[in-house]
Amino acid sequence: MSCVTLTLEVWKRLVTTSTAVHYEWFTDWMPAAGMDKVKFVIKVKASSGSATFEAQPAIQTAAVRTNVPDSPTTCGATSQGGDGESVTSSIDISATTGPKYFVRFGVAYKVQAAGEAQADVSLQVCAETFGKIISIKTATLLAPDTSTYYQPLTGWMPTSMVSKFKAAFIIQNPSADFRCALAWQFASTSVQQPGSWSNSGTWYSSGEQGTGEVSATPGSNEMWVRAGIACKSNSASNVNATVTASVAIRK
Repeated sequence: MSCVTLTLEVWKRLVTTSTAVHYEWFTDWMPAAGMDKVKFVIKVKASSGSATFEAQPAIQTAAVRTNVPDSPTTCGATSQGGDGESVTSSIDISATTGPKYFVRFGVAYKVQAAGEAQADVSLQVCAETFGKIISIKTATLLAPDTSTYYQPLTGWMPTSMVSKFKAAFIIQNPSADFRCALAWQFASTSVQQPGSWSNSGTWYSSGEQGTGEVSATPGSNEMWVRAGIACKSNSASNVNATVTASVAIRK
């Protein structure tokens, strides 16, 4: 289940007077699930000013919400000083995207020395992905006691489609002892007779939580898999929370 995404060639006029790096984003936010490698084409035209304009591909991720992103950073060693065009090699970004739920790409730019510079800049991104978001749900979950309870979040899928799950949780109004975790369940020949649920063992109690990639390895005789959410009470009785959960898969 691989897919190649090629973004449109977008041009922007960028102006700066600072040797400190600024960022301009050329793509929308995209699912980071299974996005392992990217390649960039960056073009700088009609540069002018008292200093040399410099541009470089950039990346930014978000663990759960795109309006609360991580700090941006440059991506790859290729930078373009003054007018010109360049293409990067294929860059492995899996260590950056693996723990995160969303990603976007842009340009980091600055002047090479004190002064003012401006230029027309374009960026195209070719991204190789092996995953996608498959479910977004909101539910009020009740945990009567310290036993673990499970709620499905996706439909059944062939195990050949999935090697890892990733989830983003927003936990609202939780009772003090509420806990939840990413979970999954396998079935052999019939989804009407599934096996036992498993969970990641990493429990969350409140706020916005990203699980990163969690392996779900089926047995040789298991055909089906689905993702869910596990919940329990840490010590009290009848605890609850409203949880919004988004689940992504990767092959």
